[in-house]
Amino acid sequence: MLLGTLKIAIFQPPRPYMKNVLIKESIVMFRNIFLMMTLVAFGFRSGMAGDEEKKNVMTNMKISNDKITSLQAKMKQRKTSSFMDNEVVSRAVFYYSKPGKYMLDPGNKEDNQYVINGKEIWMINHKNKSVTITNDAELNFSQYMMGIGNSMDVLETYFDVKVGPKKTEKKFNSFKMELTPLKNGKLDGKFEKIVVLVRDDLWLPYGAELYENDGDTTVWEFTDFKINQSIKEDLFKQEVPKGYTVKKYEKK
Repeated sequence: MLLGTLKIAIFQPPRPYMKNVLIKESIVMFRNIFLMMTLVAFGFRSGMAGDEEKKNVMTNMKISNDKITSLQAKMKQRKTSSFMDNEVVSRAVFYYSKPGKYMLDPGNKEDNQYVINGKEIWMINHKNKSVTITNDAELNFSQYMMGIGNSMDVLETYFDVKVGPKKTEKKFNSFKMELTPLKNGKLDGKFEKIVVLVRDDLWLPYGAELYENDGDTTVWEFTDFKINQSIKEDLFKQEVPKGYTVKKYEKK
């Protein structure tokens, strides 16, 4: 997601007992990818608002996101985890095309590339020449997270959303949104909270902080937005490169 992702499985020491941990972490990365892409590409339901400021933010995000057919942005991630010695910083270019097409391109052969095209989620590891695809159970979760075949209004069911006062930045005003999973909801026990920073010139998130219950944290920054510009469809192709192995993740 990058996203706890791009370097985590590549630059960790080759310890055999870490294999299952790394596979599990990769699936957590997938989940986090779905969540952040949801926030960037779809926004939230305006009807969630309780106070006027929150209603204003939600309404404008909804209007903005309804107009978006494609989006491109530079993305930076900072990831800390209980089994990583140091913070990992990763970079990629994020692409989105309506409906339901996503791609994360690190721009090198060292880091993982992610391609999501409606039905399947692919993680391509060029260094190890492998393609990892999520299983059906994980896909069902991704459909809920990304809104594939569903309305993003379902986020109201899973989060309590609070919006802080407007803050003036150099080039735009911003709002801080705090999302807390509802008790006994689908995300209860997975995240402690999620903080999203929204800029009012585009009404899109430009940053986010994910605090997981196990103590792991992921911080994203988005810059250089390009909205509704042409994106080559080839970016979203899911083709196994010649000589690569394919791995299916099956949740035990």
